[in-house]
Amino acid sequence: MKHFQFPTIRLAAVLIASLGTSTLAQENTGPSTNIAWTIETLNLLRSGDPERGATLNLDLECATCHGATGVSANDTWPSLSGQPAGYTYKILRDYRDQKLSGTQRGELMAYVVEEMTDQDMVDLASYYAQNKLPPARQTFMHDAVESLDLLGDPERLIPPCSVCHGKNGKGDFPDFPALAGQSPEYLTRSMMDFKAGRRGNDVYSRMRLISARLTDEEIQALANYFASISLSTSNE
Repeated sequence: MKHFQFPTIRLAAVLIASLGTSTLAQENTGPSTNIAWTIETLNLLRSGDPERGATLNLDLECATCHGATGVSANDTWPSLSGQPAGYTYKILRDYRDQKLSGTQRGELMAYVVEEMTDQDMVDLASYYAQNKLPPARQTFMHDAVESLDLLGDPERLIPPCSVCHGKNGKGDFPDFPALAGQSPEYLTRSMMDFKAGRRGNDVYSRMRLISARLTDEEIQALANYFASISLSTSNE
């Protein structure tokens, strides 16, 4: 298994952060993901060992960018704490399978996870899943954006965010990520990557289709809205 020296991975993280969003095209023309939620996959997910995951978080230096408990101290990098285990496992597999190779960050993560086993991934996923969602990043109120979360916009064929991402953005089984308390910079970048086609690991192109119908201003407002949802609310 690959082990990284802290200065090396920290330097890589700084360089990637300074580059911003890459303009690389998404070259993978296969299925959006290789993950299928079969009985075998679900049993693998249930086998996750959070104690081993905590050790891997430190030994593989995931904590360098994502924090000791999965709460990132830098808005450039997403927090993983409180994420559904299925989502974390899926996205780690997507990185390893080169399904997120359209961005500089995707290339970095593909390198980081290339020697991780599926068991390593589910152990890490179970560790982050047992921790609490991150606290609110800021205060933000916007009725129109809250309406998109709860009601969507039928005229533009935009479903409510809560249909997939759960009440108060807390995520849902098996692989819908939590959005509450997440870095607004990360959320904005992710949706813009979906919108531009730089990211394509969403099953049935769900996020690519939705983000294409949102304005850039709505994307930024949604990112701020979900970042402002507090821990106490999101864990209801």
